Amino acid sequence: MSKKLFDFISSFGIMLAGISLLFIGSISYPQVSQKVSFLPKSKPRIMLAGGDEQPLVLPISHPNVPLKKDQAICDLKLTAVASILMDDKTDTVLFENNADAVRPLASISKLMSALVLLDSKPDWKKVVEITPDVYDNYSHFINIGEKFTMGDLWNIALIGSSNSAINALVDGSGIKKEDFVTKMNEKAQDLRLRSLHFVEPTGIDERDVGSARDIARLLKYALADDKIFNTLQTSEYYAQPLGQKPRRIWSTDWLLTKWVPNKFGDLTIAGKTGYIESSKYNFAVRIENGGKRAIRTVMLGSDTMEARFSEARDLATWAFVHYSWPGDSGYEKLAQ
Repeated sequence: MSKKLFDFISSFGIMLAGISLLFIGSISYPQVSQKVSFLPKSKPRIMLAGGDEQPLVLPISHPNVPLKKDQAICDLKLTAVASILMDDKTDTVLFENNADAVRPLASISKLMSALVLLDSKPDWKKVVEITPDVYDNYSHFINIGEKFTMGDLWNIALIGSSNSAINALVDGSGIKKEDFVTKMNEKAQDLRLRSLHFVEPTGIDERDVGSARDIARLLKYALADDKIFNTLQTSEYYAQPLGQKPRRIWSTDWLLTKWVPNKFGDLTIAGKTGYIESSKYNFAVRIENGGKRAIRTVMLGSDTMEARFSEARDLATWAFVHYSWPGDSGYEKLAQ
């Protein structure tokens, strides 16, 4: 037998042996298709860029933002130079006018001061004396030489919007005023409130500035702290200078005191006012109208003290009438 014939027969024998083994294996074990036959058929899918897949038919998505119920246009006659109305939960803008214009904040600056003070974890029982360095001529609730606890000064500062009280709090915190202002600006950047800038903690300086949009966001961050929220919901407070009779202080928020009539219930309003000559009348407020409905509105540069409140009230009322919130009757139909 020649070598070539021998090699051919050997190769043919090895091939036959391999086929025999595959045949025996197919009888001994079930086919893969039999093992996975119970799996459901996959739905048609499409390839996305990058190799990802998604179904051809996507599930229906229902938004959780307030939706307009009608075609009504907000035609309120507002004197505010800049304003914005936001859904409190989702930050959805429901109305805006010049919302990115940068304007003096006035005492709305105290919201940032309050946040920085809380970061410093002050001793609220510490007694602070009112000195000429912290006193300003616009304060009517405290006087030079009087002593208050830090807790008392906190309430005077936010409820009565006292510049002297804020200055005394900064002094009592042990943080130098310049360093405190630096912390205010750093916090604004950390919170991505890019338009906000501060040169002092009270808002008396017109160089404390920001936009209505960023102020609405600042209000949300501030009210997320229970201490700020509860204080700004206090319409009347009795300050207690040491060794003297209690002194009544009314909130500067006239919606809260009902001095500007409104139908919002108790414990549904929390806001902060501001006024200096260059800013005119400012107001930032959160208003709740039912458990699932709450808005924040900011009015900057209103013509009169009363107008900032009545305009915020009317804008909020308009939104509650013309928007539907998740859980409201008819919301699901609007979401389709």
